[in-house]
Amino acid sequence: MKDQIETQNERPKDAFSLDFVGITNFKTLLVIRRNGKTFHLTPVIEATINLPAERKGAHMSRISESVVEIINDERNAHNSVEELSLQVLQKLREKHHYTKAHLKVNFDFFYETKTPKSQKKTFEVVNVTVDTWVAEKEENKFKITIEYIGNTVCPHAMENSPKKRTHMQRAIGSLAATGTLEEMPTFEEMVAVLKKSFPAETYSILKTNDEQAVIDKMFEKPMFVEDVCRSILAKAEETFKDKHLKLEAVARSLESIHKHDVIAKGHLTIN
Repeated sequence: MKDQIETQNERPKDAFSLDFVGITNFKTLLVIRRNGKTFHLTPVIEATINLPAERKGAHMSRISESVVEIINDERNAHNSVEELSLQVLQKLREKHHYTKAHLKVNFDFFYETKTPKSQKKTFEVVNVTVDTWVAEKEENKFKITIEYIGNTVCPHAMENSPKKRTHMQRAIGSLAATGTLEEMPTFEEMVAVLKKSFPAETYSILKTNDEQAVIDKMFEKPMFVEDVCRSILAKAEETFKDKHLKLEAVARSLESIHKHDVIAKGHLTIN
């Protein structure tokens, strides 16, 4: 049998080093077992490495193999997405001699809660992105970003309305935490911060008395998008005060009386 020609190892016509090359939009099934609970996730994965100027291409199949071998290893009980991500990049190093690599894992995460009045159990969803970076002579770095859908009512319109009427809108709040593996907060802790940062929570199921309870909370605490962003930062700072983290907050209001959205961003570093 004729030996395969490794065209990836040839010299390229244009000899430029590339920051990251690899696979993206790779979909799979992932099971995480943590604290007595089992989480079934369907992540979308991007796995990339740097490519030297003298090498024409990366062995893309080896990158996807590294992802699959770790995720599908039934002997390996995955305790967290962060630990799994590091294992994938370590496996990838065995197949590719990179100097830096990045893994992005995006998925929906479900948490259990109850409606405010009828106390019906519901499963709500947030979007989670876990980024992992490894590089030679540098500490491994992780970033968790969670997006939560909340709601707001406009304090300016309320203050200027004789009947205290105002417009309400759905809003999206995101919290990102960057640090080492040991410092990473749990998804549940970050979701709790986001939930408390809005006037009221949103729910998939609401009965009439639940709806009124949510509306009452919104009108009791009208907030600008700027207020929500600052609230996320303040509550995150208090919750994670004993950790070493870079925190980033974004609040985006899907305006009900405008054709555009409004947005606020901020960041802080703890310790």
